[in-house]
Amino acid sequence: VAPHSLRAVSRGTLSQVGEMRPGGPVHIHIAEQVAEVTEVQAAWGARPVDWACANLPIDARWCMIHATQMTPSETAALARTGAVAGLCPITEANLGDGIFDGPGWVAAGGAFGVGTDSNVRISLPEELRVLEYSQRLALKARAVMADHRSTGRFLWDGVLRGGAMAAGRPTGAIAPGMWADLMAPDMGDLRLEAFAGDQMLDAFVFSGRDGLVRDLWSAGRHIVQDGRHIARDAVAARFRATMSRLRAAL
Repeated sequence: VAPHSLRAVSRGTLSQVGEMRPGGPVHIHIAEQVAEVTEVQAAWGARPVDWACANLPIDARWCMIHATQMTPSETAALARTGAVAGLCPITEANLGDGIFDGPGWVAAGGAFGVGTDSNVRISLPEELRVLEYSQRLALKARAVMADHRSTGRFLWDGVLRGGAMAAGRPTGAIAPGMWADLMAPDMGDLRLEAFAGDQMLDAFVFSGRDGLVRDLWSAGRHIVQDGRHIARDAVAARFRATMSRLRAAL
């Protein structure tokens, strides 16, 4: 269930969201831009995150998209609900939304995942890279999203957990009962040469490029084979036809 935001739906609709699909994930954009916070505060009498924490049945089913405009108290309160922060770092940078409070969120026990909210750029390593680099720029520090693990491992483990929560999908680990969502990087690429384990994840995140994913399985289905999506030719043909129609209509 995905009500767009507090700006886009009524309070009556929001009161029904939690029961629309019991047990399933709920996604909502929350506090993405300064103007959004101002609008909601004027119309609803509270900042978006404060209002949501006080009025919505937020728990681990909920994915709060962006959440870039939060005070420290809002960050802690939202993290304590168990919700996952759905981050789109490339989009948030492209639109000038602001920088998510990564350290504050993690310190409060919050889960996070990454996705894309536009087609300006679709790249897993770049989403992770921009997430970490934005933290470094904001705090003038290094290895911000890290603990005893390397930054690559910390980010990777975090988005696997958060992504599974956001999708409502038993995945994120290779273990009995989990779906076979698997990725094989191109270990023959020079960017990953001689690396293994956490060093390989660090190289994937900070040196990664398009084409580093060699194979991918979704629920056991072999979707990407030798670096190519199985439906790529058909998708590319439809894309070109659509772009041609759009140009003709201008």
